[in-house]
Amino acid sequence: MTIQSIIQKLGLSPLAGEGGLWSPIYLDDTSNAIYFAMIAPDFSAWHRIPEPELWIHIAGSPVELFTVEDKVLVRNILDGTSSNFTYRVPAQTWMAARPIGDWSLLICTLTPPFSKMELLDKSAPIAKELNLPGLFHG
Repeated sequence: MTIQSIIQKLGLSPLAGEGGLWSPIYLDDTSNAIYFAMIAPDFSAWHRIPEPELWIHIAGSPVELFTVEDKVLVRNILDGTSSNFTYRVPAQTWMAARPIGDWSLLICTLTPPFSKMELLDKSAPIAKELNLPGLFHG
């Protein structure tokens, strides 16, 4: 299995603003899920959404998932070959991610479904205060 074959099979396309590649799995009135892939040096930029989001690592290299919880930078490693392959990001939590290796494939689910996304600007006070890793687009 190569990332190129996965991209083709799943119909992944660039995710504007955030970075990475995505394709929908499903969307209804109560929830949604997407495939999400990152190819190094790509990353998922610092962002937050109003809904809680479950990240599930399913293939490729481990993922370094950062969150800011109670003004503390938290680093989780998601790896499909270990017992730590999921992480639930609370609603309204700043998050960013990058692959630790060549590429990573995840499923991201939201209940209720996705409504909007806010990107973090690297000049924002919280970015400077916590010295967040440089995962910013633009």
